[in-house]
Amino acid sequence: MDRFPKALGGLPDAVVIVDGDGVVRAANARVESVLGYAPAELEGAQFESLVYDPDDGAAGQELHRYVTDPAPRSMAASLDLNACRANGTEVPVTVSLGPFEQDGETYLVVTLVDIKAERAEQAELHRRTETLEALHEATQNLLKTTDREVAAEAAVDYVEDVLGHPIAAMWLYDEGRTRLEPVVWTEAADDLIGDHPTFGADESSISWEVFESGDPEYVADTHSDPNRHNPNSQIRSELVLPLGRYGVINVGDTEPGAFEESDLAVARLWAATVTMVFVRIERERQLREREAEIARERDRLEEFASLVSHDLRNPLNVATGNLDRVRDRFEEEHEDTTVIDTVARSLDRMEALVEDMLTLARQGSAIDETEPISLSSLAEESWWNVDTGAAEFAVREDLRFRADRSRLRQALENLFANAVTHGGDAVRVEVGPLDDGRGFYVADDGPGIPVDRRDDVFEAGVTTDPDGTGFGLKIVTEVADAHGWTVELADAAGGGARFEFRGVDSATPADSD
Repeated sequence: MDRFPKALGGLPDAVVIVDGDGVVRAANARVESVLGYAPAELEGAQFESLVYDPDDGAAGQELHRYVTDPAPRSMAASLDLNACRANGTEVPVTVSLGPFEQDGETYLVVTLVDIKAERAEQAELHRRTETLEALHEATQNLLKTTDREVAAEAAVDYVEDVLGHPIAAMWLYDEGRTRLEPVVWTEAADDLIGDHPTFGADESSISWEVFESGDPEYVADTHSDPNRHNPNSQIRSELVLPLGRYGVINVGDTEPGAFEESDLAVARLWAATVTMVFVRIERERQLREREAEIARERDRLEEFASLVSHDLRNPLNVATGNLDRVRDRFEEEHEDTTVIDTVARSLDRMEALVEDMLTLARQGSAIDETEPISLSSLAEESWWNVDTGAAEFAVREDLRFRADRSRLRQALENLFANAVTHGGDAVRVEVGPLDDGRGFYVADDGPGIPVDRRDDVFEAGVTTDPDGTGFGLKIVTEVADAHGWTVELADAAGGGARFEFRGVDSATPADSD
């Protein structure tokens, strides 16, 4: 060592000096931390017996070339090799070599850096990457599942196949029994536990505590946990993951402290994914049930509409026809037709009731298709479809939005007819957009609706007109609901009634009539 530069001792890495015969001539003190040898123990050793290429690849050939022919040349790139330690173990090292001349001889300065920690970090990073890729793939597959039992099996299989923990099971909450029931488990869990228990609030268990709290829990040693369900359980470390209100996933091991922090993070993420899938499956089931109920309701309404149309309209037509004959006879005999007029008004009211009931029954609750609508154009069209007499009509400003033209026209015609019925020929009706552009209004300067009647005017059968059917505003609110809008009653500027439709999305510039 005395023959070589004193700076070797101050270098941060392990360094050895190798002569032209490949023999170690000197080493600094840091070689002991890498190779386990004191510097003096390395002197005289063949360097290539200490460091080698386990794969007999290019790195080993490059090393041999330098050792056997240490002629001055550019320093080689770092070589990844293995070094033999004094205790017989191996350690991965990065080796850098550089020749130098001294006293007419060529030597190599060899730097050895222990990369075991770096290799382990890379391996862990690779493992985590593979785990996350598998998690992503498993999530995509799970999202395609529409059956909760199938999803449960896939969730437990993932724990075994990807996380590498073969002891796993899932418990789902049975609302009727208020207990967690085992539904699926791995083969290893079955072999180890046999009959899986149920868990409830009436007995001690980690699983029930996690289910109630919603917080995951890792028990490094179950035998030290007083709340464990089975004091003699062969499960020594356990991870219990909540699945919201659906249940829990338990992952166990027969050894204490078997889970690493990365396992816990991925397992929690997976449990959150499974919970999300369960929520989606439940919502889709509820949606299917709702759609089936809507279909049944629609069938009942169609049946009702058919019944009303046939069984009420025909007698009404017969009654109206016969009443006209009686009226003609009374008029011929110059008798008072007051009673006849009263009956006629009753029949007309019944006809109006039938028409409105058929409208409600047949229009359904959902909008299938919409089209771009011009408020001013549709409002004017609807106004001329109603017997408005000398009433005045104005559109303050246009608004373009998407709607079912036929259904919306029906609502507007009902509002216009109501305004004229209650306000007479002198009433003024105005239509225009709301100030925020997210809706429109229909207002009149008639007598308005009494404050004590405003809460129920949209209910079927409610009317302030003795001759009204009470279905007009019900039809209006049904049309608004079907579009996903709201309709509210407010005071008009002139003291009359103002109906405001909100939640209306404007049509895009690309839309056209």
